[in-house]
Amino acid sequence: MNVRGRFVSLLMLSALWLTSSAHVGSTMVVQDGVAGPYGLRVLVRPPAVIPGLVDVVIRTTTPSTRPSAVTVQPALWRYGTKGAPAPEAAPAVPGEPGTFQTQIWIMSSGSYAIHVAATGPAGSGTFIVPYTSAATATLGMPDWLGWVLAALGAFLVFGLVSVIGAASREATLPAGLTPDGPRYRRARFASAMAFVMLAVMVTGGWKWWTAVEADYRDALLRPVRAEGTVSAGAERTLTLTVTDSSWRFAKPGERLRGGQSTPLMPDHGKLMHLFLVEAGGAGAVAHLHPVRRDERTFTTPLTAVPAGTYWLFADVVHESGATRTIVDTVTVAAGESSPNADGDDAWSLLPPTVNAGAAALSDGATFAIALDKTPAVGSDVVITARLTNADGSPMPLAPWLGMAGHAMLLRTDGGVFMHLHPMGTGSMAAQERLVRREAGDTVMHGDSQPPAAMGDMHAMHGAGAASVGASAVAAQGVVSFPVAIPSAGRYRIFVQVRRMTGVIETAALDVVVPG
Repeated sequence: MNVRGRFVSLLMLSALWLTSSAHVGSTMVVQDGVAGPYGLRVLVRPPAVIPGLVDVVIRTTTPSTRPSAVTVQPALWRYGTKGAPAPEAAPAVPGEPGTFQTQIWIMSSGSYAIHVAATGPAGSGTFIVPYTSAATATLGMPDWLGWVLAALGAFLVFGLVSVIGAASREATLPAGLTPDGPRYRRARFASAMAFVMLAVMVTGGWKWWTAVEADYRDALLRPVRAEGTVSAGAERTLTLTVTDSSWRFAKPGERLRGGQSTPLMPDHGKLMHLFLVEAGGAGAVAHLHPVRRDERTFTTPLTAVPAGTYWLFADVVHESGATRTIVDTVTVAAGESSPNADGDDAWSLLPPTVNAGAAALSDGATFAIALDKTPAVGSDVVITARLTNADGSPMPLAPWLGMAGHAMLLRTDGGVFMHLHPMGTGSMAAQERLVRREAGDTVMHGDSQPPAAMGDMHAMHGAGAASVGASAVAAQGVVSFPVAIPSAGRYRIFVQVRRMTGVIETAALDVVVPG
């Protein structure tokens, strides 16, 4: 908001008081899951400003078992449903059987658990969707409206000064008499004092409003600032140092203080998922898992990654369920290094594309990627990868990081990046932690999260039209990723899966999303 806009807003607030005192990351979420006997896909379309109305669409993914009623309730992670507003009923969408839609108020930024409760003839159940609320824009004011409100504000200010002057001059004057010189001087003095007091109030309020607006702008969703460097020589190591002032954590069990976040926790068994994509998106890609050396420093070897300029995207999950993305651009020199010992890192020098048909793998197997419909901004779409052996039979897939596969959605100008799972865009660790939080577990485990919480999570996901375990789908060589694309542009979708031999395959699909 510009200076005139702030002045106008302040005058309106003053007048009201006087008279009444009279991408890179995206907060859009698509999540598959189950609520009792019902398979659901939940699409959360966030507002640009907070507080704001969040649009929630719920689609049934089990056509033979549909709920008859659905409610939605947002709960801030600190308080759970006990401190949340009452659930909002989601009316059925006419002409779309099994689809429900509603809007809910989100009043502050932070990590939310959106409770989606479904009831029907087959029973009832609740599905928790993790949602990180953050403002992405400020609202402006049209110039013409600014001038109109400024004029009205000035009229109110000078009108009040006139009223105070008239009252000082004539309020105690008997009827029929004319004010004398002393009364006029007293009126002028009262008017001047009133004007000075109003000017001080307006100026102080203006400065307060400016500070509030600055704080709001500072809190807008943006990538976490960091600096990535790559050591030269044969043993290359990528060091990522977080430089962002917001990178401050409370200790496990400690009450949060101003500016602090909850500790990081593993997601799919890793504290950080770091992606390197050759600038422009058409070259090499790597999915790595750095080791944390201290609170702000993470390192990983760069095995087989060719020299070049890379976009860096690193995802982390907080104990509160909030997710954050670290972004940088790094230059990689030629060289080699020993891979991470866990064997979960993956890279591809030039992923095959499947734009014109399935990609052929080295042993005659094929890797196909397709969308279930033409993508549109803000609408959910399903990315499906299908792997087939050379003889045409489905290729069984091995679990990788507790999942049947992973995908990346990249706008080719680098402006949007999303890490996708068979469950959708959300973090399974965040969802599981919010479920435990609602059950009364308030301990901050940080990176010592109980191993059981990170166990065989792939069996909890829904996939495809029917809500079945991702492990069963992977046995058929098929893995799906629901997503909503946040903006128009050219995108490259990378899909990574692990074969039963342990080899991780990567392929890419190019997509244009119209404006």
